[in-house]
Formats: sequence, C-alpha cells, structure tokens
Amino acid sequence: MSSRIHALDPDGSVTANGRDDAITDYAAGNLSPAKHAIMSCVVELNPRAAKKAAFETNVAATLMSEIRPVPLSPLFIGETLAKLPSREPMDVAANDDPRDRLAPKPLRDLMGGQGLRDIEWKSLVPGVAVHDVLGNRRTRDGDRLYLLRAKGGVSMPEHSHRGEEWTLILSGSYLANDRVYARGDLHIEDENTEHAPQIAEGEDCICLVMTQGPLKMKSWLPRIVQQVVGI
Repeated sequence: MSSRIHALDPDGSVTANGRDDAITDYAAGNLSPAKHAIMSCVVELNPRAAKKAAFETNVAATLMSEIRPVPLSPLFIGETLAKLPSREPMDVAANDDPRDRLAPKPLRDLMGGQGLRDIEWKSLVPGVAVHDVLGNRRTRDGDRLYLLRAKGGVSMPEHSHRGEEWTLILSGSYLANDRVYARGDLHIEDENTEHAPQIAEGEDCICLVMTQGPLKMKSWLPRIVQQVVGI
C-alpha cells in the first residue's frame, strides 16, 4: 500500500487527508509528549520545519496576546524555578563526539544529557537494536518513544500499525514505498498502510520512533519474534 502521510513537504509541513498540520499542532502545544519530542528534534534538524514552526508560534502568540491577562502571584516565578531540577554544567569539549552530534539537543535533554555513544542498546534480532526513551514498547496503548538502530543492508519485516508511527531519521537512510528517507526526514505512516523499510548499505540507520501500539507484522515468523522482543 502507498503512504497517506509522507515526509516533510517542501514548505516544512506534514499533512494528510483530513489531518491537521503536525507543525501547527506542535506550535499550539497539542501533541503528546512523545510526538512533541520528535517535532522538537525535527525543528532542530530541518530548516524548513524550523521556519514554519516559528511562523506558527508567532501566530499562536498573536492570538494569546488578544486574551485578557490575569495577574500572577508574586511568588509564581520563584516557586516555579524552585521546582526545576538542578543540572550540572557539561564540559562540551570533553563530550564532543561525532555520535553525540547526531542526537538533537531536545533528545539529549530527554535522556538526561546522554548522547548516542552513551546509551545501552537492546538487541532485538541480529542487526536491529532499540533503546527506550519514553513509555513502554510492550504496552498496548499510548504513545511511546524509542531509538532504533539497524545495520546497513537490513530489510525490516513488512508491517502495518496500530495508530500512527512517526520516524525521524538521525543517521543513515532507508527506502520505503519507493521513497528514500534520510537525516532530518520525518516519515509518518498510519494504520491503513503497510511498508517494509530497506536500510541503505554502508551505514547504520538510527531513527527516533514514536508508535501508538505494537506493530502488526504481516508474516508469521516476525509475529513470533515480536512476542519475545516486544516491538
């Protein structure tokens, strides 16, 4: 089946039949934590998306400025700052690693300052590993966010989805439904589509993935493996 939702369009938008623009939802604060995290990374990696997000944020700010303000408590700022966790300053030079630069800052912040070189990967099958970021991949419902790493040349099993699957490519590339997705591309599929991404040769592909439930594997062997690895 062909995708109803594709990568970022030339103007930086992500649209589909009857679906609001994802960047508009992001600017308005209407996304789940997992989707918001992905869009924050998209905005850092994709200049077109950043430009559109800035425009949408300005529109939202203009609308908010027309709302009658309500005075805040004089203690509001102090109490809010007191609740924020303290962070040790990072030695940027000491931690400057090419693998870290692949991870956008919103992702590093979400992982407590870790870069891709620091995380512990969990092997699913030969050539494919994951690392949970938000949520639990074994739950049936709710958005969950994880990193997925696949070796160059690997073919992912054909599958569809429960709800949506958002995939942001951080390194490498893959082919799906006759389209190549590379660093900075956001690839969105829904429950009405099937695909089997083919990882490009020569480089591992690392993606930040949001799913809304376990994948729906088309053939019996991946379904059996899925029961063990939980994806």
